[in-house]
Amino acid sequence: MNHKAINFERYTEGVKIKKSEYIRISRTIVRKLFDLNCFGKGSVHINVLKSGFPKEELDKVETVLEALVKREICLKKKKEHGWKYYLNMDRLDKIKEIAKETGEHSIIPVLLFL
Repeated sequence: MNHKAINFERYTEGVKIKKSEYIRISRTIVRKLFDLNCFGKGSVHINVLKSGFPKEELDKVETVLEALVKREICLKKKKEHGWKYYLNMDRLDKIKEIAKETGEHSIIPVLLFL
């Protein structure tokens, strides 16, 4: 399977994001949600997830987060002050793999095909 041929635009609504950026941002989002114990009852607004990212990547964070929602790694719920995001307990095995990943190799592109 050639992971370099993945069309990320299909998952990122036409926004140009490099594969390496997508993997890094996805990994960071999943780790933040995991570290904050956001599994349904615990959930966070997008501004919490965007904290710590460089200014030039803030628009990409929202796009990658929506792609994770489409892949059902993350879920969102409407609250009084906007959307709140949390991890999908049904995908806990994949979430743990992503959270513990290091280096260049990632399971994230493989998850796009599932």
